[in-house]
Order: sequence, then C-alpha cells, then structure tokens
Amino acid sequence: MAILDSSRVTASAIQNQAFANIYNLINNRSNVPDPADSTGVRKFVYVRLPNIGRGNVGFPFVVVHRIKPSKSKNTLSVTKSFMSYDMTIAVYSQDSASDGIGNPNGAEQCNQITDNIQKTLNNATNRKALIMQGMAHLEYDIDTTEDDYNGRTVFISEFDIRFENTLLLTT
Repeated sequence: MAILDSSRVTASAIQNQAFANIYNLINNRSNVPDPADSTGVRKFVYVRLPNIGRGNVGFPFVVVHRIKPSKSKNTLSVTKSFMSYDMTIAVYSQDSASDGIGNPNGAEQCNQITDNIQKTLNNATNRKALIMQGMAHLEYDIDTTEDDYNGRTVFISEFDIRFENTLLLTT
C-alpha cells in the first residue's frame, strides 16, 4: 500500500488522505522513536498486523489501522457535510528484550511508545497541522491489555481516535 504525502483531506480523498496524515505523523521517528532501533532503519510502523510467524519483524511495533469515515448531517445549503473519522492505532511489545540487568522490558517499551504517540497527538504544532489538513476536534481513548503469543506475554495499547470536520460535497 502506497502512503500519500500529508495533505488536506478533500471530499474526493477522504479515506486515503486521512489515513496518510496520521500514518505519516506516527511513522516520523522524531515523533515516535523505535526503542529497539535508534538508527530508524527497522520497519516499526505498519498498516496492518504483520505476520509474526514468518520473517518475524520483531517487537515492538505499531499498527496504524485504516480510517473509518462517517458522514452525518448536511448544511442547509447542502454544500457541506459533517464528517468524522474513527481509527485505531495499536502498540505491541513483548518481553523479548531486557534492560542492562536482565529485567524484561516489554511493558516498559509499550508504555514508552504509547507515551510518545500521546505526546505526538497532543503536540500543539501537530494539532494545528491536522486542523489545516481538515482533521479537527481530536479525541482519543487508550485501552491497555495483555495477550499471550506462543507462551510469551504481549503488551498492547490501543488508541481509539476520532476527528471531526466539515467537508465540501462533490456533486
């Protein structure tokens, strides 16, 4: 899947452009560094859950899921429609690495990445850029959980994100 450059969401490019704006923000290592690779070479941000069984990408990683746009009411002139975008960003980490004294650090890495995504979404410059791109009124919730994968604990943080905006309709 080719990722577009960040740009304004228009009525003719809702799905791909809204996704690209968030993906590019999260995939920027200045915003969300990979704790397992300080060089930024390793693939770290995905568009769907990678196949962990073959060619294991390794933990930790982030999945930016596709945007779910929804249209609500039109303006009285029927020239604009109120749109919202829902999406999920998931962080996965595992106790496969440890700190210098042998303590597993999967939960710590998950928390660190979650904090960095939260800082990125809350950053005033990023918020203003998203507003200029047609993605205003950011709201999010974070759910944390743990799961088992091949007998090892996987730590997961999921951001449920919502943006709202008004778009011009194409007729």
